[in-house]
Amino acid sequence: MNMTQDVWSLAAVLINSAALLLALGFRRNRAVLLLAILTTSALALSSAGPALPTSRGLEAIRMFTPWLLLIAVALPERRLLARRNLMVLGCLLLATWLTLAAPAHVWSGLRDALPLGLIAQAPGKPAAILVLLAALVCFLRGISSRLMLDWMLGVALVLTGIALLPAVQGGARNTLLALAGASALIGILHASYRMAFVDGLAGLPNRRSLDEALARISGDFALAMVDIDHFKQFNDKYGHAIGDRALRAVAARLRNLRGVRAFRYGGEEFCLLFGAGQKRNAREICENLRSEIADMRLPIRSRNSKQKSTTRALIRLTISIGLAERGARLRSPTDMLVAADKALYKAKAGGRNRVVIL
Repeated sequence: MNMTQDVWSLAAVLINSAALLLALGFRRNRAVLLLAILTTSALALSSAGPALPTSRGLEAIRMFTPWLLLIAVALPERRLLARRNLMVLGCLLLATWLTLAAPAHVWSGLRDALPLGLIAQAPGKPAAILVLLAALVCFLRGISSRLMLDWMLGVALVLTGIALLPAVQGGARNTLLALAGASALIGILHASYRMAFVDGLAGLPNRRSLDEALARISGDFALAMVDIDHFKQFNDKYGHAIGDRALRAVAARLRNLRGVRAFRYGGEEFCLLFGAGQKRNAREICENLRSEIADMRLPIRSRNSKQKSTTRALIRLTISIGLAERGARLRSPTDMLVAADKALYKAKAGGRNRVVIL
């Protein structure tokens, strides 16, 4: 190995290890399995890793890594010490032990065995195909979950699959493995950001995001508090699963407001932040939003309904909005929140399904 190859081989180990530690810290257990496999693979090719017989490290990666990755991505997200996860980790440890300690005749027997021998006898391509198949599973899961982590794990596996192609050698292979670790690292960092700043149910920035936005805001702005009317009774009648659907439906409308930042404040309450450019239109936007929600119909069947028919009632939702605009009397974000909350209280006391400005 020349110096450049040494640098990239070490980078591949360090980046994948860092991603593995972050995945452990944030309990992304499927990512933990994948990164444990990728880190071990990078270490097998690294000059910093254990001394192995000639070409055994690459042979081991082509023999074991594709199958382990394919099994790991197929498993559902479970606690790390779940039986299936422990089986994958046990197989990884066994593969590592065989790579390090198996005598030459045992290793030769493994290489000739099926299904491992299919890969050993046609180096590179079958291994790459299996890893790319694992990447496809990640991408399909990403379409379903809409989580960046699944997409970035898929990218990491694509890069790993390319690294196993016969035409990719030495430094290029280590570079691809380092980029694979970096892709996974980006996905995990994004997942950790979502955990801290995005509400998992509504998909909107959460209360912490609102607090930070208000701490940074300057100039003219308006702030509105939005509350779903009679939401407790709605939950009692239709159940929490339907209540969650209603929250997501309202959140989707808020997310589509142009030039307005929407946050989930808590429970059935949301907050809208209008910058200087939209402050003058805040009342009109709120009124249009109220009207749009009132016109919306949610197909729902009551959980208390004993009818077996597939037809569902169309349920109407309404919202109340309290709006506060920054002025001589209302200067600080805290004052604005209090004022918007008072306006919301007046809207609800006045019959709900209305906008009140304070």
